Amino acid sequence: MFRENRTDAKPRMFRRTLTALALSGAAAAFGLVAPSPASAAASCPSGSLCVWDGANYTGNRCSWSNADADWYGGSVSCSWADNRGIKSYYNHGTSTAYEGVRIYTGANYTGNYGCARQGQMESTTGGAVKFRSHKWVADC
Repeated sequence: MFRENRTDAKPRMFRRTLTALALSGAAAAFGLVAPSPASAAASCPSGSLCVWDGANYTGNRCSWSNADADWYGGSVSCSWADNRGIKSYYNHGTSTAYEGVRIYTGANYTGNYGCARQGQMESTTGGAVKFRSHKWVADC
């Protein structure tokens, strides 16, 4: 009767474990593993509104600590927002005077999209939304 040689079972298991670890590390290194919301918070300056063109707070980022009537040519230019739009945002505001930030699809605070409360984070894997202006507000 044929008997299986078990002497190579441990090296084979070790190679599988190393391969799995290597693949996990490569995925993280190439950004294939989505960052946690906590890491998004760390990358967004305190007191700011941050937006990304990628889902899960990845890709290009723009941030503002003040209102901006035109993201494409205002006080802080977010040049990619016109072409790619927004897939993630985070209101990392801290002011006690402002509860949230109102976001608009048009320049000069037109085309009201909605309001993001302090601490609110949103991400989508669907289509991007083209925002163009925002302002801090006392209530959402």
